[in-house]
Amino acid sequence: MNTEKLLEVQDLKKHFLPEKKFLEDPSPPVRAVDGISFTLHKGETLGLVGESGCGKTTAARTLLRLIEATSGQVSFCGTDLFNLKEAEMRTIRKEMQIIFQDPYSSVNPGRRIGHILQEPFEIHGFRNKRENAEKANQLLEQVGLAPDYFNRYPHELSGGQLQRVGIARALACRPTILLCDEATSALDPQTTQSVLKLLGDINKELGL
Repeated sequence: MNTEKLLEVQDLKKHFLPEKKFLEDPSPPVRAVDGISFTLHKGETLGLVGESGCGKTTAARTLLRLIEATSGQVSFCGTDLFNLKEAEMRTIRKEMQIIFQDPYSSVNPGRRIGHILQEPFEIHGFRNKRENAEKANQLLEQVGLAPDYFNRYPHELSGGQLQRVGIARALACRPTILLCDEATSALDPQTTQSVLKLLGDINKELGL
């Protein structure tokens, strides 16, 4: 195993305070994530396992600071993510991309697949439309989708096909780490197998 540490998580906690009702004593906090620690090395695949509702999604979103942690420390390549300003964190997110659980709710249903795949380039300042379209087509090929998917809408794709689009979008900015938030739980067993194989191939090819 490669000994280079990419991500170090120490005693990560995220507690939610329930809404206080009038004339009632405050309820205790909901301890969604309550002190997890792990280290991810370069090229390694790490699984966070637990029953539904145990805080896996909250942990992933907290790592990326899509929601703020209650306490703990997250270090990416030696940089403490919780001490970064928002603009600095946006730059880091290019290196740490997430694939969401529900492929349908994670895309804009009114935009064509080609436009969805070009959004990451536009967000990060790449304005050449022709080059962005070429890169989007390359991403489709990388995840096993034909070029004609470029002009389709999300509702024209199956769940497995749309999850491949989600993977392609996550790969757009050449990240170092992919966070998969139960990326196959909404798929049937056969599709799950093909998507897991794709992720394994990407892991070997790109060293993610």
